Amino acid sequence: MHKFIENLKNNPFHTVIGLAELGIGFHLISHDQYFLWPPVIDGIANDDIVGGLFVIVGIVMLYWVFDDRRSVRLDHVLLIASSFLMCVLTLYQLMHWIVLGIDMPWISNAALTAVIMVLASRSDSE
Repeated sequence: MHKFIENLKNNPFHTVIGLAELGIGFHLISHDQYFLWPPVIDGIANDDIVGGLFVIVGIVMLYWVFDDRRSVRLDHVLLIASSFLMCVLTLYQLMHWIVLGIDMPWISNAALTAVIMVLASRSDSE
């Protein structure tokens, strides 16, 4: 139990990002008509694969937190994938707000994206 808490304390940002992406992924999977615009690609955007990508990245991020070896390369890949997914989601939600006037959490997602990008820029390299 001590090791569990120590890993959480040593990697709080990775833990929050992993949990947030898990939550976002499960939310996207459970809401089949979350995205409405543009009608041409709403079927692709609402596909469970999109939510599944968030779930996978979140699970692997949490795995990295609790892995004793903590590969720097895996960290870089996860931060890049997280940044990409969150950036696309944020921009897509922003476009929904601009075009349709639908309230979407694009501001909080933009803040999380910024945190991920700052964390990636400060990431150790071998």
